[in-house]
Amino acid sequence: MIKWKKTTYPSTFIKLSDELAKVRSMLSADVYNENTEKYRGKQEHSISQLGIFAELIARHLMDNNNGIKYKAAPLIGERPVVEADLIMQGIGEFHYIDVKGVKSEGNALRVNFKAHNNPKKKVTHYLFIQPLNALYARFCWFTHEQVSEWTVVMSTYTECYELEIPKKN
Repeated sequence: MIKWKKTTYPSTFIKLSDELAKVRSMLSADVYNENTEKYRGKQEHSISQLGIFAELIARHLMDNNNGIKYKAAPLIGERPVVEADLIMQGIGEFHYIDVKGVKSEGNALRVNFKAHNNPKKKVTHYLFIQPLNALYARFCWFTHEQVSEWTVVMSTYTECYELEIPKKN
């Protein structure tokens, strides 16, 4: 079962994520080009925008919860980074969080199979964020171990772990 929580976010995140996605796509054009297995086709901009949008909301969540100490990976850089999006200080430990955007009309949570199993990428938790409208989003958490138990399916371009979002959830 997915345990969603609701949050608000600044509406400026929508336009900001669109602008940043254009820059991110230009900087990583050689990584996601047609001759690579990471190719996203015409969806490149929307996938990038959703990811940045989710990361902005994740930072907003962290900033609005007093006492949470965290470090965020850069939103854009010259190359995609193989590291957690957020490193949050817990009680006596650190949580390495990969933030995943879910389309508003999305019906499943997905994690790239190769990225999930990459020993060079340290991730302890996944934070899924789904925009509901121009003011609200919902989010849920899963551990790395929980995601490992999900069904493996073939997505548009690659294998991924998938958990269906129940219709009344």
